Amino acid sequence: MKANLPHPVLEYFSGQRSEVADLIPDSCARVFDVGCGYGGLGRSLLVRGLKQVYGVEINPDASSHLKGVYAYHWISDVEQFKLPVGFEGFDCIVFADVLEHLNDPWGTLERYLQWLKPGGYVVASIPNVRNIALLFNLIMRGWWRYEDSGLLDRTHLRFFTRREIMDLFSTAGLQVELVGENRESLSLFRRIILAPLLFLVPDLGVCQYLIRARSQ
Repeated sequence: MKANLPHPVLEYFSGQRSEVADLIPDSCARVFDVGCGYGGLGRSLLVRGLKQVYGVEINPDASSHLKGVYAYHWISDVEQFKLPVGFEGFDCIVFADVLEHLNDPWGTLERYLQWLKPGGYVVASIPNVRNIALLFNLIMRGWWRYEDSGLLDRTHLRFFTRREIMDLFSTAGLQVELVGENRESLSLFRRIILAPLLFLVPDLGVCQYLIRARSQ
């Protein structure tokens, strides 16, 4: 996972994110990894043969990890970053576990679209706050406890349901063409007990949505 703020856990910045990489079409030659952490996603794309991967990351410690992986990277706050004038646009812009960390994910997404080529893609992974484990703890136990990672990562500033994610992309003028899911890993007992509820409201079993959208 990645964040827009420094985090002490190395693994937090270094995840390979193959499920996110799989959403990027093979036709995309230039990819911009927003909030790229230590470059785990870039390494996945490099293995796939994609060499024009660029990134921006706020954590200055990331720079040494990104050299040799990304064609170029910038150390900057994602919400304040400006691409150099005249820099060629991108076929795909990726926000892997980033938008929920921003003060203004709506405005930031729209601003980055100026650097997306016509017909280009936006790929994102976003946690689902309408999650059965989170809601059980909130409603039955009165818990809303922030942690070092996960749905209630202490650096999360915004929270989204599936519907709010769809609104986020449609308001930016993007057409969502694929929605994937990372789902809760439940024991057999819990799957049986919760089966009727999850059948009626499938979103409750989702930890994170994987989105691919295209500019119109």
